[in-house]
Amino acid sequence: MAIRLAIFFFILALNLETVLFCEDIKYIKHVVAAYYENKSHYRPPSGNRPPFSPQLINPAILTDIYYAFACFGYVTKSLDPLNPHLTGDFSIRPTDASDQNLLYPQIIALKRRQKSLRVFLSVGGWSFNDPNDPEGLGQHTYKLFSQMVSSASNRKQFIDSFIAYAHKFGFDGLDVDWEYPGDIGRGGMEQDFDNFLIFLKECNLAFQKTSPRLLLSLATPATEPEGVSKHFEDSNNYFKWLAQCAAFVDRINVMCYDYHGPFNVPKITGVNAPLNRDTSPKSQLYVAKTLQNYLLNNVPANKMVLGMPAFGHSYEGVAGLTLTDNGPGKPFKNDGIPGPSTRSPGLLAYFEIADMIARLQLTFEADSVTDTARGYHIFSGKWVSFDTPDTIKLKSQLALNANLKGVMFWSIDLDEYHWKPTFPNIRSAWNIIGPND
Repeated sequence: MAIRLAIFFFILALNLETVLFCEDIKYIKHVVAAYYENKSHYRPPSGNRPPFSPQLINPAILTDIYYAFACFGYVTKSLDPLNPHLTGDFSIRPTDASDQNLLYPQIIALKRRQKSLRVFLSVGGWSFNDPNDPEGLGQHTYKLFSQMVSSASNRKQFIDSFIAYAHKFGFDGLDVDWEYPGDIGRGGMEQDFDNFLIFLKECNLAFQKTSPRLLLSLATPATEPEGVSKHFEDSNNYFKWLAQCAAFVDRINVMCYDYHGPFNVPKITGVNAPLNRDTSPKSQLYVAKTLQNYLLNNVPANKMVLGMPAFGHSYEGVAGLTLTDNGPGKPFKNDGIPGPSTRSPGLLAYFEIADMIARLQLTFEADSVTDTARGYHIFSGKWVSFDTPDTIKLKSQLALNANLKGVMFWSIDLDEYHWKPTFPNIRSAWNIIGPND
């Protein structure tokens, strides 16, 4: 029997005064996009759901899908268990043995069901540039982006390789997910900022000559990275540089989540993606402030895509939870226990959170300060911050009112994909943005 979650969330009036509106921007076709994570088909199913597969995606409520991830310059353990290795070049590579023969065709087949659907191949990702990646990929690849953009021959090899790869497998564009240029602790260097601009310009020129023309997308953070040089630690300088990048791309996916999580130092619970303000009135970590930083520094609204989470951040051993005092700002001991499907400490899929609430393992509470939701369990000290279809509606309305290009989700496989109504968070955004095209 389907376990259903009924969430009644009181929607506060949306205060957009802190967001700069670009009223001279002409009406644009809006984007409702979602990333698809290729390793999701390995997840064990839970809640009487089938395993996730691309065939379960409903393309009628999407304009774009981002296939995550491909890599370059490296043969992964999935492809060669006995000899994962650097290749010595900068050519595009799949990351999973199922990519080319199974998952790519299943994703591309969705375009036959929805003619207007576009599919991007996202290259990189957080782990790709993480020298401490527990799965081992980033330990080998964290310097590759910086090396690739550092010379004309390396850049050309990457670009030529991507064009051939995209046309072979049917992708419509490249999404560059380098996290992050110039971040010293993640394989970057000061020269990355200039080199990356050159790369984007060369990529743009090459894509304009392709037939069909490939699109170029860029994934960017909600705040300036911590490991960059002192000049770019000034948020205005960093966002001005992103405005330079915007000149060469079709869209910028702004990852407006992970403002807080179990990675917080000190260990105090916080909200994953606060909307119009954070818990503390002095905090600058919230979605509307991010958009303001981008827009005030001349990143074009009509290229910005507001990223939203279909996941929550979870915590264990949270102190002092009561029925009347269960909000953020409390000390905790550990990352939340991994979910039965996602199996990632400190992160739960929306469908996992919904199941926990339905089974009374969490109590649902609206967070009217941050326009998000939370779940908590007093006796075990569990706490999770997440979004719901109602809070996604608020964020989508903000994107619409600010004349942004649209919205995107990380990720479609984390939304409710089986029990009806399927994909409630993505559907909520579609109902605000999709029908207006």
